[in-house]
Formats: sequence, C-alpha cells, structure tokens
Amino acid sequence: MIKNPRKVDLRFASCYPNLYKAAMSSLGFHIIYDFLNSREDIYCERVVYPYIESLESNTKLSEFDIVSFSLQYEQDYFNVLKMLDKSGINIQKDNRNADDPFIIAGGPCASSNPLPMSKFIDLFVIGEAEAVLDEVIDKYMELDNPKKEIDAFLDIDGVYVPDNPAKMVIVNDMDNACHPIRQIVPKTDDKRFVPAFKDAFLLGVSRGCTRGCRFCMAGCIYRPRRETPLKKLFKVAEKGIKATGFEKVALIGADVSGYSKIEELCEGLLERGFKITSPSMRIESITENLLDILHGSGLKTITIAPESTWKLRTVLNKPITDSDIYKVMEMAFKRNMNVKLYFLVGLPTETTEDVYKIVEYIKNLNKMTKKKNAIRISVNSFIPKPHTPFQWEKFDFDDLNVKYDYLNQNLKNINLKIEDLKGAHIQHVLSVGDVEIGDLIEKTYKKKFKFGEWKNIKIKRDLNDYLPWKNIDVGVGSKFLKNEYQKALKGDITPWCETFGCYECGACDKLNS
Repeated sequence: MIKNPRKVDLRFASCYPNLYKAAMSSLGFHIIYDFLNSREDIYCERVVYPYIESLESNTKLSEFDIVSFSLQYEQDYFNVLKMLDKSGINIQKDNRNADDPFIIAGGPCASSNPLPMSKFIDLFVIGEAEAVLDEVIDKYMELDNPKKEIDAFLDIDGVYVPDNPAKMVIVNDMDNACHPIRQIVPKTDDKRFVPAFKDAFLLGVSRGCTRGCRFCMAGCIYRPRRETPLKKLFKVAEKGIKATGFEKVALIGADVSGYSKIEELCEGLLERGFKITSPSMRIESITENLLDILHGSGLKTITIAPESTWKLRTVLNKPITDSDIYKVMEMAFKRNMNVKLYFLVGLPTETTEDVYKIVEYIKNLNKMTKKKNAIRISVNSFIPKPHTPFQWEKFDFDDLNVKYDYLNQNLKNINLKIEDLKGAHIQHVLSVGDVEIGDLIEKTYKKKFKFGEWKNIKIKRDLNDYLPWKNIDVGVGSKFLKNEYQKALKGDITPWCETFGCYECGACDKLNS
C-alpha cells in the first residue's frame, strides 16, 4: 500500500536505537512496520541509529506524532537519548511541550524493567506489539493532549505508565500474529548495512519458551510457548520469497529447534527450493536428520550453548550432558560444518575450581577437529535479569575480572571471543536498577559520569526485598521464581513442563486474559 503522508491521521516513527544491520535482523522491527502500515490512517516510517531522519522520507524525528523505540538491549538506552537530543526533542519527558512527539517504547527491556528509562519515555508497551498497539494509537487520537492526559491509557492492558501497575499482553494464536511479507533488506556489500542473516527472509516459527533456563529473561517473560502452524509457515515463506526475491529463510523464535515439527518444516522448505539458516539451536533438539536437512540447504555453521560444566548446567536448569554436546559436535564435523559455542562465566555457586574445569572442557572440545576455525568460542558474563529466578543475584566485577584473565591466559590458541566486562557491568545495572538509574543514564550520555562510578554501583537483593519492577505483571509469579532460585542453589532440576506437567508458574493465565 502506497500512502501519501499528508493524507493520514497520524505519522509514526518506529526507531531502532542500534545499527542498521541489527535492525534489519530483528523480526519485531519488521512486524511493527508491517502491522502499523496495514492501517490506512497511519504512515509508519523507520529511523535507525545513528540517524535521526526516516529511511522513507528523510523526515526528522521531531516532526512525527509518535516516536517509538524498540528496546532490545539495555546498552541502547544511551542511543535513545542521543537520537532524541540530536532531533531537538528534550530528553526528559517533563520538559517537553504539547507540540513535541509522544514518546513510547517497547521490546524485551521495556517489558521486563522500564524504570531506568521512565524519566525519558511517556508510555511503555509491555508485551507483544500486535496485542496492544491498535488500542494505544486509537486512544492517542481520541485525546487532545496525550501527555497531559496520560492516565487515560491506564485502562489498556499491556501499557505501563510509571508508578502504575501493568499487565503483560501476548498474541495468543500465532496463526493470527503478524507475519510480515515485504521485508526490506538493502542490496549492498557495505558491512555496516548487511544484516546478520544477510539476504534472508525472517520466518516467525514460534514465540516464547518453557524450557525453564533460570538465567533467561525472554524464557520467563514471554511464556508460554506458541507455535505458528506448519501450513501457515509454508504459506508465509512462499509469499515472502516471492515478494523479496530471497532464496534463504531464517527461522526465528526463542526455541526454534524445539518447534514440534521442526524436521517437517525444514524438509518442506528444502523441497520448495529454500536455503535455511537459524540462530542458536538447543542441543537436545538436534538430530542426524535435522543436520542433514540443514546442511543440504547450505547451512555451514551451527550455534549451540553448553553454557558451562555439567554441575553448573544443573544450577541453570539446563540438564544437557557432556556426551550430548560431544555427539552434536561430532555430527556437525562429520558433515564438514562449523560449530559456535556460547559459555557463561560468573554463574551462581560458581567457584574458581569450576572455571579451571571450564578451561579444560573448552580445550577438550577444541581437540575434536583439526580443521582451522571450525570451532569458535564466545564467553559472556552472567547477568541477573528481572522476572527470572536469578533476579536476586549479584554481579561481581572484580571476581569476573580475575576469571577473565585466567581464561585469556589459558586459552590463547583457541578461537575465543570474550565479552567486554565494563559493558557487562553497565548492562547489569541497567537491567536490575530502579528509576534513579535514569539520572546516571543521562549523566553518562552527557559525559559527566564515567565507568569508575558505574563500577561502584553494586546491586544484590534478598528474597524478601522490594523489587523495582514489582508493578510489571509478566505472568510468572514470585512464588515460582523464589522456589526455582532455591532449587538452583542446590543444583536441583525442574523438568520441562510440557513433558512432566504444570508447575503453576502463572504464565499460561495470559492466554485466557
């Protein structure tokens, strides 16, 4: 649908506060663009950091009615302020006037803990955009001054106005979810603008994950798991390939390889002439047949996440054995495929001895093939996240620094990438901080608050402490999370609910609300 921006009721800027290649790899960003432009009364345009003008018409952010930010990563908060400031929009919401755009934000960070950004954002969307955006926009157009009449939005489920309760909303039926067909990806060799999946059509296989990994925020807040029907996926893929001209399909979902008909899906896509790629796959879901299909479609690298040693995997509620991991890697190498592995350091109950074992474990994995660069290791810091069983845990910068030094010294001949520790600490503070963190975000953006001061912020809460995000109801209850935390410290496993039965975490209530 081609629209005239002068003949619509509302102009909406969908902003991604990270680089273009990240934006174009985000199915959620494509969904918002497609979903809003399906309305005749809205002209939705995209704005991607570090730019402040829209891709469609070169319109400056300050000229839109609504400016929306997709908060996928906490470190992007600083980019939000930069985009607003460069556009001439006051970064503090209380200092804006009626002529300024209405600023909203959504995405996983907004849904889990919006408090650190509440000084800058007028309204937050809690949950999945399709389930709430229509109501938000309809209400906006009813009001004379939405900023002054902000309380009028409180009746909408899925909306958070600071200091008020909010309930998360999700799309119940993936058959009726938004599956964007005309996805836009640039034809260029400039690496700054090439998406992670390159020329690939993003296919929304499923949402939510109920595997129960205790460190995973998305696996908690987006429960329960919802799958797109197989026939629907084939239909969307065929339309998408026809519309975009892409030959490759990227399977997107929180637990892609756990899709109940994953082999049928991949076989069907391969039979239709599509190449297939996928982000990280769960080790227990990978079979010989699935790897044959993916390899046959052109996939050269599989990404898996052992996380740590067996002992700490039980703490994480990820009961994958070492033999499971070795088996999957052997299957990949037999097909001349590469393997990328993710590890976490700084986990609850982790000791120095555990880190020694991780190093030996990585060395053993690296010996499985002599092919150069066939194994790539990525190590990240464990970061406590809201609404997870580990939300009460600490982040120990000094302890992690010692462990990182040991890893670097003892894994020198391995293809190893270790996350920046300073950035991880800032992410921790942004993840579990309260409304006062907004002052630090602003000071840092203005270059008045340096890392040494961030480092002094140490957050560790007891089980009965007040949690800043308590007003955000994501479905998973506090009783369940506390029980999981206590089981984690003992190394007890909670089996997968879809196989062993309901644990009454509360997430499935969202389907009936």
